[in-house]
Formats: sequence, structure tokens, C-alpha cells
Amino acid sequence: MSVNASNPLNVLRVGVDSFRSLIRDDGELIDPVYKEPAQYGTPYHGFCHAAIASLSTGPERLERARLALKVCSAALAHVEDPACSPNLSGANRATGAGSAINHRDFFWPAILKSYILLRDILGGEEVAGLKARIGRVDVPKPFMARPPSNWASVWLSGEWIRIREGLSNVNIEQFDEWLGVFFDGHIDIETGFFHEGGHPNSYDLFTRFHLQDLLAEGYDGRWRATLEKLLISGLRRSLAVQLSDGSMASAYRSTGQTWTLGVQCAYFTEAAEFLAERDPQSAARARNAAGAAFESLARYQRRDGYFSPVENLLPPEMRVGYEGYSFDGNYANLALGFFAVALLRGFDTSSRPYEPVMLAHPEPLTYIENDPVFRAAAHSGPYSVHFNGFPSPAYDSYGIIDVTVGLRRRLQFASSARYLSDGQLYNMGVARRSGPGRGDISPYDWEPLALIGAIEPLPDRAGFSVAARVRGSIVCCRIIVEIDHDGIHISFMSKGDNGYKTVIVPYLRDCGDGHTTSVELTQSASEAVATLSMADEQVRVIVDGPVSGMLDIPYNFENRRGHCGLLRFDLERPTDKVSYRIAAR
Repeated sequence: MSVNASNPLNVLRVGVDSFRSLIRDDGELIDPVYKEPAQYGTPYHGFCHAAIASLSTGPERLERARLALKVCSAALAHVEDPACSPNLSGANRATGAGSAINHRDFFWPAILKSYILLRDILGGEEVAGLKARIGRVDVPKPFMARPPSNWASVWLSGEWIRIREGLSNVNIEQFDEWLGVFFDGHIDIETGFFHEGGHPNSYDLFTRFHLQDLLAEGYDGRWRATLEKLLISGLRRSLAVQLSDGSMASAYRSTGQTWTLGVQCAYFTEAAEFLAERDPQSAARARNAAGAAFESLARYQRRDGYFSPVENLLPPEMRVGYEGYSFDGNYANLALGFFAVALLRGFDTSSRPYEPVMLAHPEPLTYIENDPVFRAAAHSGPYSVHFNGFPSPAYDSYGIIDVTVGLRRRLQFASSARYLSDGQLYNMGVARRSGPGRGDISPYDWEPLALIGAIEPLPDRAGFSVAARVRGSIVCCRIIVEIDHDGIHISFMSKGDNGYKTVIVPYLRDCGDGHTTSVELTQSASEAVATLSMADEQVRVIVDGPVSGMLDIPYNFENRRGHCGLLRFDLERPTDKVSYRIAAR
């Protein structure tokens, strides 16, 4: 689907309806690969139909509302009976072996939001049974997690609606006691960051969205002023870790899921509504960011297929970019559910074609997070670079993790690439080799590196500088990243190691949209150039200095965006300084 050819509400319709044939007679939604219900796909699929009904007129309004009522009723059966068997929660990519745990925590806001919408559309009499069942749920018994888990923020956001509607067995004092646990050392209000193991960008935003949603739903308890402060500081952080293609900087798990795009749409839209009169300039930035996230979200509708839960369009059976707990039948509908919230909160749903966002970051920006996160992001014009100095080794490796070159483009360098045979992760960066020629390489990213001092922003332009020492060695590595109108300039210095160097660049070869990347290699006495072309997109990688060899290895790598290849540039002479540049056309 072309973003410019449609409008946001229609993007939601197409995505939701791609799963409509998978609704069983009992109202449960099944996963198209594993042919059984998966996690929380059913409640979010039902909520999406309720949202479309609320935003529609004519026969569609009632037809979708009654379908939503059926699906929501099936979802509620899991919450009202804690002994009910949970749906599929995980699967082994190689063998398909499945597992299931209690994910009812995630059901609650989708069910409560659906109930409110359906009551307004169908009337109280038609939803009376649903209302009575919701009122009988004994919270928190059905739910697995307690604060400060990110899961608990989900069921709390639903429970507040139930309290507001006078349907809950929980009073506001108990609710505020649960909510207060999040602010007891788990959320840094000043930086706007929710901390949990691995410091994932995904669950930081996920948790802050569900807490912010309390404000949108009229929460007026003891923590309201704190939530308002978190909205302002959290917005700053979320704007800073949004890449130039509208996606989120990779950091630990779930980053490559499309729900991170959907939740950005919802989070930024709610923030813009809250700040519209208080801070119009920040509200405008938030609306622009919501639009950038939508630009990215809309790319992942498979042609004549299911909306993708991951940031590629490859067939779901391939599982490229999938994590053990992600399925089309749940995570795709979660992404669409978050986007439905954005539409209900004020994201433009007019019938006219959507007006594209021109830049995710209209102004240059450098954002540094030192202890305990050790990350940096720099943005200017169409370019973004994200560095991770403390990665989780199962998902990313040390160094430059993301490089993006603008909206409405698929040829990006986002997330570490994994070699399929041994699972080794590769980043854009520099490797050492033992001698001249095409010998074995050892990327510095694979070394046990420890940061030396703080990551520092550049004084006069978007970019940053970071130094790290190879543990147990005199070798010190420094990376300097700067962005200007010519592109992204990367300098690497290896003090104490004046040997042969190789530049390696993993690149996206096939994201599943029918186009693959072609590579043209050229060189002169002063530089080596790889020109990457995918459809009408083109990106050049330019390495300074004479090279003894260049190589394109187009197969057997993958990352969250799809199948990948690897470029190798072997510098001709020993050196302790390497520089290269990324430029889009």
C-alpha cells in the first residue's frame, strides 16, 4: 500500500481486514501460521473493529460493532476465568515447538476501551451482558504481573477505565498505591525513562504510553502531577530516539516489531493533544513525530497478505525478524490497536489523502545517554545515527547499530545483522586483520570493550564522540560521528593498533516488497565506493583511502528489516585512522 494513495483510517481498515478471515466461530482470532489463538491478538483485533466502527458511518458502523462485540466477548472469557488455558505465547523458529503463559494483563485495556466504544454505538442494552461480566472480574487475580512490571502498566490502564465507569472492585486509593510503585526508583522522571532489564527502548515507551493513557482517560488521582511531568520529559526522550525513517532506535528486544511504530503514533498523538494549549511548539513536534511513525507503519502492509508484526514484508513462515514470542495473530493486531488509539485521540482521519511528513527531525539534534544506558543518537536532515555502548548480546552488538536516511525509504541500515550459520552479529564499523590481502577479520565490535569517560556531543553540529578500551590491552578505539549536508561521516581511530584495517557494512538486500538491492563497486586511488540501489532508492558508502580489495557478500545474513548482505573494504596500507561516509540520493 502506498501511504500517499490512502488515508490513515483506510490503512487501519486494510490491516485489520487482512486478519478478518481468521476469526473462529467462537470469536477467537487464530494465527495464520500456527492455526491457533496467539497471546492477545483476539482482544486487540476486536478493539480495532470497535475503533473503526466508532470512526465510520453507514452500515459498516453497526456491522463492525457487532463483530467487535463477538470478539471482545471471547477475549473477556480469558480474564473472567483465571483457570482458562492461555493462548500460544512462544514458538521455536526452527521446530515450531510452542509454549503458553498467562498474558491476560494485556487484554484489559483493549476490552475496556472496546466496551466504552460499543456502548456508545450499540446502546446500553446490547452491551449489558458484557458490562456485567466486566464488573465481576476480581482484579488483580487474573493478571500475572504486579508493578513495576511493564505488563502491570497495561492492566492498570484498563483498570482505571473500569474504576472511572463505576464497575470496579478496586478503589482509587488501592489503584494509586499500585501506580506509585512505578515512581519508586523505576522511572527517571527527569530523563523520562522507564528502566527495566536491558533498558529496552521498546518497553520504555510501551510503559510510558500506558501510564500517559491514564491522563487521556481522565485519571485524577494522587499521581496526576507526576504523570504530567513524565509526559513532558518522556516526550523529549521519545523524540530523540525516533530515527529519521519514523522507526525507533534499536536497543534490546522488540525494537523491530511494528507495534513500536503503532505505539509511537498513539503516544505522540496523545502528547500533542495534552500540550496543544500548554506548549504549542512541543505539540507540533509531537504531531510531526506521530506522522513520521505512521509513514513507517503503513509500509508494512503486505500486498494481498497479513499486516506484518515485524519491520519487513517477507512471508510470515520465514520468521525473519520475528522473536520467539511474536506472531502475526497477536503482534500485528497489537500494532494496529495502538494505531487505532492514535486515530481515536486525534490523528488525522479525514478522507483526503494523508499529507506526508517531510522530515522526522526538522532541526539537528544530538541526544546522549550515559550511565547506565551508554547510548547516543544524532539526527540532521534526512539522516539518523544510533550508537549503543552497552548492548544486549542476543539482539545487538557494540557500536553503530542504526543508520537511517529518511522517510518513505526501505534501504536503511537498521539493527545488527546476524550471520545465519553461526549467529554472529555484524555492525557497520571497522575490523582488524593480521596482514595484507583478504585475510581473516576481527571486528572491534567483537572485542570486550569498556567505555572511557562519557559519550560527548560534538560542539558545532549533529554528532558525537565515544572512546573505549579493549579490556586488558593498550588499544583505545574512538568513533566520531558527524552529520552534515553531505551525509554521515564516521571516523575511527585505534590508538595502539596501527595495523591493517577493513571496513564492513551490513546492508538490507531484501525486505520482501519485491525489490532487492543491487551493488556496484568502484574504486580510485583515493576512495572506494559501493553504490546500493533498491528500486528508485540509492545509497552510497564511500571509504577514504586506497583499498586492496572490495567484496559484496549478498547472502546468509539477516536482521529485523529482512535478508541482508555484507560489504567488505580492505584498506591497502596499515593505519590507525579510518574514515568513511554514508550518503543517500
